[in-house]
Amino acid sequence: MPRQGLAVVILAAGKGTRMLSDRAKVLHSLASRPLLIHVLDTVATLDPQRVLAVVGYQAEEVKQACANRPVEFVEQKEQLGTGHAVLQTQAALEDFEGDVLVLCGDMPLIQSSTLQALLRKHQESGAGCTLLSLKTKEKKDFGRVVRGPDGAVIRIVEVRDATDQEKTIDEYNAGVYCFNKGILFKALASVDSDNAQKEYYLTDTVGILSQGGQVVVCHSTWDADELLGINSSEDLKKAEQIVNA
Repeated sequence: MPRQGLAVVILAAGKGTRMLSDRAKVLHSLASRPLLIHVLDTVATLDPQRVLAVVGYQAEEVKQACANRPVEFVEQKEQLGTGHAVLQTQAALEDFEGDVLVLCGDMPLIQSSTLQALLRKHQESGAGCTLLSLKTKEKKDFGRVVRGPDGAVIRIVEVRDATDQEKTIDEYNAGVYCFNKGILFKALASVDSDNAQKEYYLTDTVGILSQGGQVVVCHSTWDADELLGINSSEDLKKAEQIVNA
């Protein structure tokens, strides 16, 4: 089966207030390279047709850090959530046909092999959306993957919006997704901000697609370390320990 065209969207607009720093979160350094550069180097191994970074806070500094790399920049002028961030790429991807891989610029340990496996599953399953999930008994501050009685993915619930019962689910959303492009932007058009954070969640597209009859599948991993998102200085220290182990 020939591979679809691939565009990669990297979310890199946030300040990262929990870092307690004026520097944009994705510009913090791990092993002498900015976090975003780790992600760019990893997705380059997938041989994508397009790589887009959604920037916002300190946009010019982020662009400068990525000089001489094959990446396009799209600005999110207001940080209104992950769904809103991805929606900013719609015009840039107007003439692109294929799949869109979405991930965060603060996940420097994500492995190329994991992303390749996710893309393979997406293509082989014919799903409208394939998401990366983490299976673990350890409690995490991540959204949960909600499945129906038949095991099909129904939706993702963010931890702040989850019921006590939903918080017992041991399958977590890792924040990495592959969508068919047309399906992605149709779903984003239906996303609203009726949630605890009053933001437009990319995760809401999963429920929208499922309710609309689209197949949503998961590629699961048990390696929590590679999914570490850098949200604080403590997270950065942990990533340094993992890299230097």
